[in-house]
Amino acid sequence: MNKVFVIGIGFRPLDKKAIKALLQSEVVLTNDRLLEAFKEYVEYESVKDRIVSLRNIHETKKYISDYYQSKIIALLAVGDPMFFGIGRVIMELVGKDAVEVYPDLSSIQVAFAKIKEPSSNAFIMSLHGGPDPDNRRKLEYEITALPELIKQHKTIAILTDRVNSPTEIANIIYASPVTRHSSLRMYVCEKLGYDEEKITEGTPEEIAAASYTHPNVVIIKVGEND
Repeated sequence: MNKVFVIGIGFRPLDKKAIKALLQSEVVLTNDRLLEAFKEYVEYESVKDRIVSLRNIHETKKYISDYYQSKIIALLAVGDPMFFGIGRVIMELVGKDAVEVYPDLSSIQVAFAKIKEPSSNAFIMSLHGGPDPDNRRKLEYEITALPELIKQHKTIAILTDRVNSPTEIANIIYASPVTRHSSLRMYVCEKLGYDEEKITEGTPEEIAAASYTHPNVVIIKVGEND
């Protein structure tokens, strides 16, 4: 059985097993944004003639469905593909036995390191509804649940998207009587791993007053006296 190798990139050099999987692949699937990041990897030159850049998840799923039984495919993914990522989608598509995953760091791991805060007790959630604005995935928690979640957890880390943006998250928190007067600090970690990487810290009111570059991660910290 051929394997689909799902390889996370973005933060570290590839390990030996990921390199071996990449080099033995006949096709390397990516998108334009990931391709720009992958060009910085030393392995790019060895596989550049095998790269197929696809526009969206629908094209990716169709390509893999059509060809995974006849071609060895590597699929580049952001960070850890099994952390709210494409790894689960591909396993549901072709079965677990047909997939091998080689993770990089997750953006959440990197975000906590950047703000120099521990992540061990954090509540981690996704507000990322998927790449298709007309067919958003059902989320475990909607953005409106944040004030109540903040009452239950001292630290919350959020994967965002363009709809559930840091600005919208901050607006929800600031507008709610549950959290408006809490001593919260928010951190917006933009474009982690890119040259344009930026970390912004502020109150919900301060964060709500600005706009932020996608992709990004939000971390919320509750003050000790709350």
